[in-house]
Amino acid sequence: MLQQATFSRFTHRVAAALRACGFAPPSAEEARVIVFDSAPWWSLRGDAADLLSCQEAQRASRFRHALDHHTYTIAHAFWRVALGVALDVDPAQVVLSRAPDGQPLLPGTGFATSLSHSGTMVAVAIARGAAVGVDIEGYPPRSNLHEIAGVLCSATEAAAMASLEGDARARALLELWTRKEALLKAFGVGLRVAPSTIEASIDVAIEPPANTAGATACRLSTLAMPVGWLGALALAHDIKGHSLHHV
Repeated sequence: MLQQATFSRFTHRVAAALRACGFAPPSAEEARVIVFDSAPWWSLRGDAADLLSCQEAQRASRFRHALDHHTYTIAHAFWRVALGVALDVDPAQVVLSRAPDGQPLLPGTGFATSLSHSGTMVAVAIARGAAVGVDIEGYPPRSNLHEIAGVLCSATEAAAMASLEGDARARALLELWTRKEALLKAFGVGLRVAPSTIEASIDVAIEPPANTAGATACRLSTLAMPVGWLGALALAHDIKGHSLHHV
């Protein structure tokens, strides 16, 4: 149960929404993923902004388009409330730091976390274990993934894509993109490692890149997303399963 504090209207409403969708702190070896549309929360962005760190507030201020600014603000504030529920602390007291390559860290807690947003849609992953990575993307894609297939696909994956045509190939490429994004987040390397050097098969142990210090093998799963969206989740070997919560 979240510790008592003086909470904003935004915090109260998010906590209530999390209870309503069945979200609870993950148990040992478990991950929980929250998926929601940020747009209905935009009217509370003033309250939400109060939860952002200085760095997050500065990043939010640099967005030129309202959709990007509002989604970023709500996503990061919602993330902190969910972490507060998971850790049983005031959301404003959540210690969320970053590794050099941007991987979010919750030092000293035994928890791992990841965030993704695309358009107005947001996904938050919280796990008790070594690492987690989540990625969501809108479908059909806004950019032509065929142009980056050579950067994205390993030789084996490229051969599989070559057998597909049209919409089937576009969807397969976007599904592969979400899996690789989730995996590289869990490994804590981002795009410092070329996506084509890692194969992103579902439900098999995938070893981290050789030059990755401290990373652990992960498995990939697809997420059951609303129509028009795709999602993927990468879990470290010590996390055995996950639950999905649509707000």
